[in-house]
Amino acid sequence: MKTSLMVAALLAATALTSANAATVTFTVREDGGAVTTLNTGQDFATAGPVTIGDFRVSATGTAQGALPNPGFLLSGQTIDLQTTALGSHTLDIQVLGVGLSGPNSLQTLASSFDTTALSAGWTATIASDINNNIIASHVFPGGAASGFDIATSNFLPTTYNASIDFHIVTNGAGGANLGGTLTTPGQFNAVPGPIAGAGLPGLVMAMIGLFGLNRRRRNRLAA
Repeated sequence: MKTSLMVAALLAATALTSANAATVTFTVREDGGAVTTLNTGQDFATAGPVTIGDFRVSATGTAQGALPNPGFLLSGQTIDLQTTALGSHTLDIQVLGVGLSGPNSLQTLASSFDTTALSAGWTATIASDINNNIIASHVFPGGAASGFDIATSNFLPTTYNASIDFHIVTNGAGGANLGGTLTTPGQFNAVPGPIAGAGLPGLVMAMIGLFGLNRRRRNRLAA
């Protein structure tokens, strides 16, 4: 009986997620050139490691189609990049969630950004965006782990898009590990429900990405 109830609950949760599915897409652009789409998935996607121009990039992202309260809306995590290129270059990485379902009302949203292993002399600007309107942004200098959290009040229509945007300015060879999340207050980085179409492997990967971001924060605070 308990097994039957658990299966029924899992199927119901999966059906709810399917009805409110969002897509998550990774794009990359070097030195203001052409935009390259790395990967697109439903609710969850990974990208790389892949070489784009002078950079080697890997990333994990998750989007939640329905508005939880409190909980997680969009996340770009484990954004790892490396380059051996000399001189100064720019790299823009976007984690875009499309088709998120909103309450058609004002909501308090929390943006949380962090960097670790950002090479000295580099800078990283991380921003959160709702329907092409930046709601929070912070510039991180290289050389030390750092984090930034801010709450804002924003109108969420019945359907909207959100993004986490990373703009990195390099100065010679090096690397970085970056992360950003957009949540409703009260619970940072809450693990989303079952991911439609992804099964257990997708859910496990999403949890690994979320735990990785929390671990980087703990390391940053302990430093």
